[in-house]
Amino acid sequence: MSNSPSFPLPGQQAAPRLHAVWLIHAVTVLSLAAIILLIYQAVARFTVETWLGNQTYMHDFFIPLISGWLIWRERDKLAVVQPAITYRPLLLLLLAGFIWETGYQSGSMVVQQYSVVSMIVLAAWVMLGNTVFRILRFPLLFLFFAVPFGESLIPAMIQFTANFTADALAFTGIPVYRDGNFISIPSGNWSVIEACSGLRYFVASVTLGVLYAHLAYRSRFKKFLFILAALLVPVFANGARAYLIVMIGHLSNMTLAVGVDHLIYGWIFFGIVMLLLFWVGSWFQESAVARAATDRIPLPIMPVRAFSAGKFILAASAVLALAFIPAGYARYLRQQLELPAHIALVPPPSQGVWRQSTSVIDNLHPHYLGSKAHVTQGYTADGKFVSLFVAYYRHQHPGTELITIDNKVVTTRDPVWQETQSTQRNVSIHGKAVPVTEDKLISGNHKLLVWEWFWVDGHSVNNPYLAKLLEAKFKLWDRKDDAAVIVIATPYNDRIDAENNLHDFLQQMLPGIDRSLAYADR
Repeated sequence: MSNSPSFPLPGQQAAPRLHAVWLIHAVTVLSLAAIILLIYQAVARFTVETWLGNQTYMHDFFIPLISGWLIWRERDKLAVVQPAITYRPLLLLLLAGFIWETGYQSGSMVVQQYSVVSMIVLAAWVMLGNTVFRILRFPLLFLFFAVPFGESLIPAMIQFTANFTADALAFTGIPVYRDGNFISIPSGNWSVIEACSGLRYFVASVTLGVLYAHLAYRSRFKKFLFILAALLVPVFANGARAYLIVMIGHLSNMTLAVGVDHLIYGWIFFGIVMLLLFWVGSWFQESAVARAATDRIPLPIMPVRAFSAGKFILAASAVLALAFIPAGYARYLRQQLELPAHIALVPPPSQGVWRQSTSVIDNLHPHYLGSKAHVTQGYTADGKFVSLFVAYYRHQHPGTELITIDNKVVTTRDPVWQETQSTQRNVSIHGKAVPVTEDKLISGNHKLLVWEWFWVDGHSVNNPYLAKLLEAKFKLWDRKDDAAVIVIATPYNDRIDAENNLHDFLQQMLPGIDRSLAYADR
């Protein structure tokens, strides 16, 4: 027998060492993710509470698990690639921190949520390197679907559903009277509210559509077409669903589809539509052989490069520092806010022909919660009546913020008033454009025309996103976060007369309103 030594082929000793390197990098990435979630625990807690409290987003619980499963599917590729440190994503991590700071100072939770997920993804990129990140790009980016999204689309989706339903009913030959989102047909009245917007169908369809496109196709064109279908199909399907529910109610003399079965029919219809979408999508699915050909293991096993503890520690420390700085600066600003203890908010005095009145509009209570002070005052002039409501906010934080998804003139749960239409417009007052949101409310035979706008640092805006940006600027530069909402309402039978009432009221009373807000800001 020969005693000559045998030499291992390249890579035979590399695998065990590679596993050890992978263990170090993987544990570090998971630890950094946990620390980031701990630093921003308020964001993480709010996200989980949203998952639990809103049926639209209950499926988000599974997003991290799906992402983990997607990573596990790439284990053969990862087994022959060595993770490495890369510093370039640190610049993006710095940008994510700045965006989080802006979101925090403006009270925009969704911006904070996306920023925190970005920090976790970028931390993984830094600690794993470019080659590994290319392999794990989709599983990591899929984590963004864990953020509840889409609520800003609700008004547009409500409008589309109302248009689709009314047009379909008219095409069917059923007489339709429509006032905004309120639809009346001979057999009864219907209203398109938030629950009818189809947001939950849209969110589920987009999430599943993106996942299916990734798993079923390798062609970018096919992926694009299927994701586009997942975006559009639920929108049109929801319009068809609303039309069919109205038709079921109409044909059954309002005995079916008017209660819990309304929701049941909706989910059954959505399930059928989704099955059809994925069934059609399966026609164009690449074969397993074709997908395997594009999933080749990218690199052969090579000897493991030397592990640099200093470089590794430096990268991890840089990630932690860049993740902590925004939260630390936010805490510093919170301590530095100039917050006068007293808010001297009073209704503006009588001006011109408008006189203060003891009357207010019955049962109209604008749903703006968490304000530090608010006033309600009625005004009359030559038989005309306008009600004024002002809510003033200071030292805003979750639960006491001016702009949230739930703060509005009326909610869908309002026992008296129902919003039928909401539009944004500019009103000319003393040659200056005042942006307002115009709402039409209805309660039985009573109607209200409402104008509302936000006041931030002396600026009047009707766009909530712009208002949040102004709030962030105000807090960062002036160390204050005072803001308010102004709501004026008048009864109406004729729209033109109601608009003239509100316009005349603002023409004479707006300077007094601004003075009241400026005085309260002291």
